Amino acid sequence: MKRIFVIFTSFVLFIGTINFSFACEFLKEKIGTPMTTLTEKYDLLNDPTVDPAEPLTFVNEYDSFDFCENTELENSTIRVYVREGKIIGTEIFGGFGEASTNKIFNFANSTLGFTTQEVLDEDWVGGIPLESFGEDVIYGRVSDTKGNYETLTISKPELKEFMFGPDVIEIMM
Repeated sequence: MKRIFVIFTSFVLFIGTINFSFACEFLKEKIGTPMTTLTEKYDLLNDPTVDPAEPLTFVNEYDSFDFCENTELENSTIRVYVREGKIIGTEIFGGFGEASTNKIFNFANSTLGFTTQEVLDEDWVGGIPLESFGEDVIYGRVSDTKGNYETLTISKPELKEFMFGPDVIEIMM
């Protein structure tokens, strides 16, 4: 009887681990997906597009736990970039002073499947491309007076230029 209990408990924990590892479907959404589709799936996501024909990029910032129940994203934020009514990119920013923990790097690798052959030491600062399936993914560590932090940018090469510049408008919520 004790053996059956151990097997059953192990099975439940295994299933829980599988579900937990897929707890961030939002970051797996394809770049170029219409915002109307995404706002139907994610209640907290706002569609900032006023006029899809207007050549502006809108940026909303969210707490990572709004979309991802993953401890590796604790203390991080997600920025969602929208242009012409479609998502053109997402960025994850880690907490100040937490770069050496590699939380976002490990999340990108284990949960999203983005990989690299680079070996990063604890003090490394910079940016590297990660291997992905058709998207442009850049992992970085930024030096800041408040402490180094991690970033992960997901976009498409042809859309990346629209994520910065005078046509980018941050939406304050």
